[in-house]
Amino acid sequence: MKIREYKNACVWDSGRFVKKSFYVKDNSFFGGNFNEKEVETIDLEGKYVLPGFSDSHAHVLGVGIKKLTYDVSNNSFDEIFERKDEIIIGRGWERIENEKLFDELNSMVILIRKCGHVAFLNKKSQEFLNIDRYYIFEEELEKIWNFLPEEFFYRAFKVGEREFLKHGITSVHSDDFHGISFNLLERLLKDSKLRIFEKLYTNTPWNFEYRDYGVSKIIGIKIFADGSLGGKTAYLSKPYKNTNGYGVFTLPKNFKEIVSFAEKNNLQVCVHAIGDEALSKTIKAFGKYSGHRIIHAQLVKESDFEKLRAFNLSVQPHFFFEDLEIVDNINLENILIYPFRRMYEEGILLSFSSDGPVSPIDPKYVINAALKLGFSFKDAILLYTESSGNIIKEKIGRIAPNYLADFVVYSDKNLTKLEKVFVNGELVYDTFTLEP
Repeated sequence: MKIREYKNACVWDSGRFVKKSFYVKDNSFFGGNFNEKEVETIDLEGKYVLPGFSDSHAHVLGVGIKKLTYDVSNNSFDEIFERKDEIIIGRGWERIENEKLFDELNSMVILIRKCGHVAFLNKKSQEFLNIDRYYIFEEELEKIWNFLPEEFFYRAFKVGEREFLKHGITSVHSDDFHGISFNLLERLLKDSKLRIFEKLYTNTPWNFEYRDYGVSKIIGIKIFADGSLGGKTAYLSKPYKNTNGYGVFTLPKNFKEIVSFAEKNNLQVCVHAIGDEALSKTIKAFGKYSGHRIIHAQLVKESDFEKLRAFNLSVQPHFFFEDLEIVDNINLENILIYPFRRMYEEGILLSFSSDGPVSPIDPKYVINAALKLGFSFKDAILLYTESSGNIIKEKIGRIAPNYLADFVVYSDKNLTKLEKVFVNGELVYDTFTLEP
């Protein structure tokens, strides 16, 4: 394959844009010697080039499903009552005032909360799913997806893929193994133009195969230690205010067996832990093992902070601002809240993520929140590119020799107009001519 030279580019380099050329050979950036006859030259005419953004925790399939279903993120259900579909699925609510109103509809109504950890079912849905209450939590949500056809999920994944690419995101540490077969997951990964680092949601990881699928691969195992703050299922050391509830602790009983399997097979165990007590118990459960990942870590006991050095973290700076009202329901004595900047300043290895579709997947949304927390723009870019590769030892996120050629082209230095997206050296999204 010829070497491609991209000239007249303003390339992101150590926190600033530098006018220079860069080279791509096969699927990587290239910095060796070559014959001029081997070079194909592309003039970028002063456009601004960054390494592709990499979201270290999101749900490609979930983003697509949300686009294909009804948006109830403003607690507005008017459209739901106007529809006459057999099945109505929506996502995004934070509270439902009158559950019985939905029982008047002839449709099965399934409304997933913003956090993705709680779902509302009207009476017709309850009857179909053989459930006798309006709300279901955590793993019970799997029942919702089991009756949807495979092609719905395939279409949703392609829609999700497009959403990430059009925001300049070239890779996602995704979590998609919910309500679908492993064969379908393999098909999704193999056909993806977006680079997927899949975290396989399972308590029996030895039942599956781990390998590369095109530009994607399965890199780890996803485990839940608790739920969400909004659903009051995040596991706390003190009860939620005005309740007797501490949340739920969901780390599987065979966790040590899962970690042992991961160690032997070079896989990363990625644990969702939001509440301070869930984090404490997770750290203790890992024991001597290090190098695995904690996702969220929003509430941290002061006594646990130093212990985080043994792990890699995926964090969401925007959650600090989204959760201000929710945190009022929590006793915060001796608890650090969203201490992401302190983690970074003290050398704990972390990376940024959106947790889409819980929050917007636009990197600028996440980066703007990080700036408000005191991160510099340079560090915010680093934490949304190279650091996402560092936490899984993948060479992504830098425009430098031997790094994978994932990069994005903007027309302006303020990153307001995305023009092109490249994954593995191939053009996969072009705002003028291509649709993924």
